[in-house]
Amino acid sequence: MSGPELRLGEELISPLHPLYDGLQVDGAPRPAHLAPDHPVWVVTRYADAKKVLSHPGVRRDAKQAAELYAKRTGERREAIGASLTAHMLNADPPDHTRLRALVGRAFTSRRVERLRPHIEQLTDELLDAMAAREQADLMGDFAVPLTIGVICELLGVPPAERDHVRSAWERQAELLAPEAAEALAEEQADYLRGLLEAKRRDPADDVFSALVQAADEDGLTATELVAMSHLLLMAGFETTMNMIGNAVVTLLLHPEQAASLRENPDLLPNALEELVRYDSAVRASMLRFTVEDVDLGDVTIPAGEYVLVSNLTANHDPERFADPDRLDLTRKADGHLGYGHGVHYCVGAPLARLEARVAIGKLLARFPDLRLAVPHGELVWLPITFLRALISVPVIPQPVLTGRTSA
Repeated sequence: MSGPELRLGEELISPLHPLYDGLQVDGAPRPAHLAPDHPVWVVTRYADAKKVLSHPGVRRDAKQAAELYAKRTGERREAIGASLTAHMLNADPPDHTRLRALVGRAFTSRRVERLRPHIEQLTDELLDAMAAREQADLMGDFAVPLTIGVICELLGVPPAERDHVRSAWERQAELLAPEAAEALAEEQADYLRGLLEAKRRDPADDVFSALVQAADEDGLTATELVAMSHLLLMAGFETTMNMIGNAVVTLLLHPEQAASLRENPDLLPNALEELVRYDSAVRASMLRFTVEDVDLGDVTIPAGEYVLVSNLTANHDPERFADPDRLDLTRKADGHLGYGHGVHYCVGAPLARLEARVAIGKLLARFPDLRLAVPHGELVWLPITFLRALISVPVIPQPVLTGRTSA
């Protein structure tokens, strides 16, 4: 492997999952291991990443992936929470096309835009609460309740049940043992079955009601309906909350860039794309496998191999982004892989962008002297392969006395 080692600025080097040790932004695809018995090819270059994410010979189908694992190891593993996995992220066309079309009909841009007043109100309420504290947690007091509140409002989770959603997510994030994880998955499946049946009996103007109607009209199985609902609920806030957390921490580490953004709020939409490129909440795309030989430059990944695309390194490829390890909020970062690429491009990207624009814009204006309450090196991240997820970010708000601002 040739080229310089991956260096994304001191704040991005650690912690990295051991899989990423020694990765190179411009290195050729290389074999590695997710586990001792789980070999995988790791793709780091931008052009290679885009090719893999859109290649017809690279698949995501969960059943075929399990069959490949059994063939290679002689061991058949049952997926944890199988009742929640029959969704579009684990499917290829034509099943993926069918499932995504149902979501697209329920998850319209008009419905997302109608959430703006709710996002602004919830953001203001959370900032009010932060302003009353000498120290707050950017994640637990802001990013988490904001994004959970927004997705629950969009999907139609009753307000009285939203604490249940947060509790289930917190338990899931504890990296539970297989038995506990399976029990939690079944608990969530039962909860969603009950909620969806309530929507069928008494539909409202929300995504879950629309999804139930679409499912009934298009023959979605009961298992697919529950799994898709779980995907929309959990994926609908998890990556967005991490995106907000990572972006704000990045700005706190680059105060001159944050000051420029405060002085020029119109820069925010462009700045958000650069912030996502610079430190994406998606460290790597979900695992894929080849069903035919795939040529990537001088390297051919044979059929029957697992492939992991490192979105983080691809977004720092100097062949695609000049001086990629420098944060530049004026950079045209279009085409970054922070929301994926190809048929699995994030369906919730418009909502994530809207939430981040409101949340970060109001946060910066309300707390111009916001700062970390602990050294950056003491921040704790979840030790997982696919996400860059901060557990907690203690901050000192020091609010502006004039109160609320618009975004």
